[in-house]
Amino acid sequence: MGRHFGRIMQLGYVVDELDAAVDHWVQIMGVGPFFVTGTVPYASVTFRGRPCDAETRVAISSHDGMQIEIIQQTGGGASIFTEFLSATGGGLHHVCALSEDLEADLARWAERGVGVLQGGVTKAKIPFAYLDTDPDNAGRVLELVQPSPGLLKFFDKIDQTCAAWDGQTPRIDL
Repeated sequence: MGRHFGRIMQLGYVVDELDAAVDHWVQIMGVGPFFVTGTVPYASVTFRGRPCDAETRVAISSHDGMQIEIIQQTGGGASIFTEFLSATGGGLHHVCALSEDLEADLARWAERGVGVLQGGVTKAKIPFAYLDTDPDNAGRVLELVQPSPGLLKFFDKIDQTCAAWDGQTPRIDL
């Protein structure tokens, strides 16, 4: 069986309290700083093929080039995040890989019988998809993101800032 996605570049955790999770990663794990968003601006999102109005906050850091993403749903209805929290109480939810052609990658996954559980596009026109790779909610969802040049630049900034982190500033609010 050949590779069906690129290098895993991110571990995504879904939690019910983003600030407490950031504090844990900084104080206990020594990872930081975290770049923390307000509400993520989505243009459109679907969950299980239906419109999804989930509102989320996200915090991202990097440890030796591996991103740590923390997601908290702060509003809206049912989503991949509320479903996971209900089933598990939170924790490692997904791994993320970048895609050069998300539509083509999703078509290849569909040929294998794997569909999109939740997907959409941000207001910055960045398409993403969480694949239905983990029916047991065991932290094995695959997220694919087709990054823009701006997103890649932002990811580089996160890597560089975290590599030079002196432990003094635990978070950078965006």
